Amino acid sequence: MKLSLKILMMSLSWCGLTLSSSSYAQSSPKLVVLSPPVVEMLYEIGAGDNIVGTVNYADYPEAANHIPRIGHHNYINYEALMLLQPDAIIVNSTSTAAPMLARLKELGFTLIDASVNKLEQIPARMRELGKLTGHNTQAKASADKFSATLVHLRQTYQDLPKIDLFYQVWPNPLTTASSNWMNEIFSGCGANNVFANNISDYPQVSLEQVIATYPDIIIRPDHHGTQVQNAVNWLDWPEIPAVANGQIYPIKGDIVHRTGPRVLQGMLKICQQVAQARAQKLQQQAHD
Repeated sequence: MKLSLKILMMSLSWCGLTLSSSSYAQSSPKLVVLSPPVVEMLYEIGAGDNIVGTVNYADYPEAANHIPRIGHHNYINYEALMLLQPDAIIVNSTSTAAPMLARLKELGFTLIDASVNKLEQIPARMRELGKLTGHNTQAKASADKFSATLVHLRQTYQDLPKIDLFYQVWPNPLTTASSNWMNEIFSGCGANNVFANNISDYPQVSLEQVIATYPDIIIRPDHHGTQVQNAVNWLDWPEIPAVANGQIYPIKGDIVHRTGPRVLQGMLKICQQVAQARAQKLQQQAHD
């Protein structure tokens, strides 16, 4: 089994990819990727063929569905993994289970942490993956496009009049989002996340807490086509401005929750939804 990657000797770092050498001894490393967003990044930069194994829900683009599956976020079939003989395993230190990370290190695999906690880290990750796989040119082009689009979205929406937003990640227990990069999306759209200051990235909240914030808009991401979000019937609380004004919106969860190239599609959609809610609120204020 090849357990050392000699193109770029990379070690697991809690703040991202750590490059400790730049000796190019191999041009096409075999990668097992335990993070769906990184699968998307690799395809975006033209390095999808480097992936020899991945996890459930790594389903974009369509070609990714043909990659062998070796587990999910807290389970790995280690026998199947060893048979793949990867040069490196790409993980997300914020979502990959800690015991699994420890076991992979014990087995001697080279681990690469590609976690993201700020939107600006996404183009940086693409460039780093480009260096790793020998796809520097396409990686730079994709990264530059991402950065330019992010700047454009912020310039268009960020400084508009703020409205209050509640983001319903899950209905039972009622869960919202307050991670750095999710707050960046909301603030970049000119919205105040009503639970932005929570110490947890995905805090559980009560209905009473949500009602007390009087959000102007409620956004509910779907989860692979399920109707689970309907478990909370917001129409029962017409005192909430978002309910009274019909400002409750669905959104495809994967384009928001995956910190890969498509997250700006999600951000644009949220910005457009916030803009509709803002326009209605300003119109009402003008008539008061």
